Amino acid sequence: MTPDEPAPNSEADPTGAPPAAGAPSEVVPADRAPAPSARTTWALALLAGLAAGLAAGLAGEAIYGRFIPPLLHSSGFPSAEEQQAAERARLAAETREVMLTFGTLGAALGLALGLAGGAARRDPRAAAVAAGLGAVLGAVSGAVIVQILMPVYAKFYHPDRDDLLLALCIQAGIGGALGASGGAAFGLGLDGRRLVVRSILGGLLGAVLGAVIFQIAGVLAFPLDQTTKPLSESTVTRVLSRLIVALFASAGAANAALEATRVKTGS
Repeated sequence: MTPDEPAPNSEADPTGAPPAAGAPSEVVPADRAPAPSARTTWALALLAGLAAGLAAGLAGEAIYGRFIPPLLHSSGFPSAEEQQAAERARLAAETREVMLTFGTLGAALGLALGLAGGAARRDPRAAAVAAGLGAVLGAVSGAVIVQILMPVYAKFYHPDRDDLLLALCIQAGIGGALGASGGAAFGLGLDGRRLVVRSILGGLLGAVLGAVIFQIAGVLAFPLDQTTKPLSESTVTRVLSRLIVALFASAGAANAALEATRVKTGS
């Protein structure tokens, strides 16, 4: 062997076949790619819930009371027809305000959790897609569920009592729909379509739990604020209700997604 000749490769293939030029030493399948850390996922999810709850709370306060219909004017006692018309106008105005309020919360939660899932995955494109879909899904689900449940609330509501059972049903139904849409956005951003079902269930259950906790705590801690209404009578309780639902929905979605990831990786 002359000095100009290259030295033989000591790690050459035993069969004598030369290695392909530029071939990687090891190919890591996509399923074996490292998953986001649990700490990062939890932190981003809870931060998203906090941001969504506060943003929706401030937005809701900006429109609170703007849809109240004018008082009924009558020269004498209002007739039955006038009273019924006034009641229909009041219910329509209240439904519109509740729909906008919770539609905003759903959009904010879907947007924030979609961004959080994509950020945990370190994929800007996935974050953008999940956030956009989450915002639309959250806004639509909030508007639709309010349209379904507000007639039920109006049918059973009595102004002279705080009906906790009715409030639990209405608020848990609304919160569950928003939590499910936020969970879908989080799962989509975190791991594509593979975690969506689990994160939907986690977000739904988390939001329902948050709504139940707020209703029970509200009756005990804020007895004068009528927290059993879809929109309570004080700024503190209105903002607090959205914040608690958003945080619990985010926690539920993160927990469900991480559990599914641990099962999938066998860790």
